[in-house]
Amino acid sequence: MDEDLRAKYNPNGSILRQHQIKMLDILIVIDKICKKHDIKYWISDGTLLGAVRHGGFIPWDDDLDIQMMRKDFKRFIKIISEELPENLALQTHKTDKGYVAPYAKIRELHSTITEFHSNDINYKYKGIYIDVFPLEKCSRVFTCIADFMHTHLYKVSHVRGGRVRHAYIDGLFKIMKGIDSLFRGIDSIFVKSGKCTFTYGSCFGYHNFVNEDIMPLSTIDFEGYTFNAPHAPEKVLKKQYGNYMELPAEGDRMTHTLSVEFNK
Repeated sequence: MDEDLRAKYNPNGSILRQHQIKMLDILIVIDKICKKHDIKYWISDGTLLGAVRHGGFIPWDDDLDIQMMRKDFKRFIKIISEELPENLALQTHKTDKGYVAPYAKIRELHSTITEFHSNDINYKYKGIYIDVFPLEKCSRVFTCIADFMHTHLYKVSHVRGGRVRHAYIDGLFKIMKGIDSLFRGIDSIFVKSGKCTFTYGSCFGYHNFVNEDIMPLSTIDFEGYTFNAPHAPEKVLKKQYGNYMELPAEGDRMTHTLSVEFNK
């Protein structure tokens, strides 16, 4: 079955397969740096699903995701830019003012991608990337409020504009970051045994992961390499996708990228 899917969607030498190999190369670098500094990360979302169901990338997928708890994410951000090879760059609002997501990307600098949406219209970095999501204990209500506010910020940031618009976007980002900090402070008092979700404003909804789903970490094979995975991958995937072993309908096998250019 997997051989048939790979032949159809990502055969060796295809643009998609080259894209996937570039993302895999980035993950190998990240894995090495995280192990060196004892930063606990794990592959997640569709990447984890691909590892469990296909032993690697979902054949039609052009995305790669990892997660870590917020305390590790803060260390990761401080360390990673100093240790990345010169062909990679950390993308956050601090390194790229056009980027307003509360999670990070690690970008490859010798490629250019065009996505179906216009999220990247004002980005400085536009190469192949992997997403790095921080998880933390958030209440459902604050998660929903923060996601609603950040959705507005995303919409504003996708419009072309000069210095005034960039200053406006930067101001909104700082205000929302302050609100997220307020939510975080309140939840730290009242959400003692709450569920882990993407950090405030990630716009991915509320995920009811518990500590036992994630820690202690396990390992899993992915594209011939071994990477960190949640403690209970099946529980995590069932919460996210339901019957995760069932292939989606052919019309629902979506990609994120419209085009990919390899500059080197």
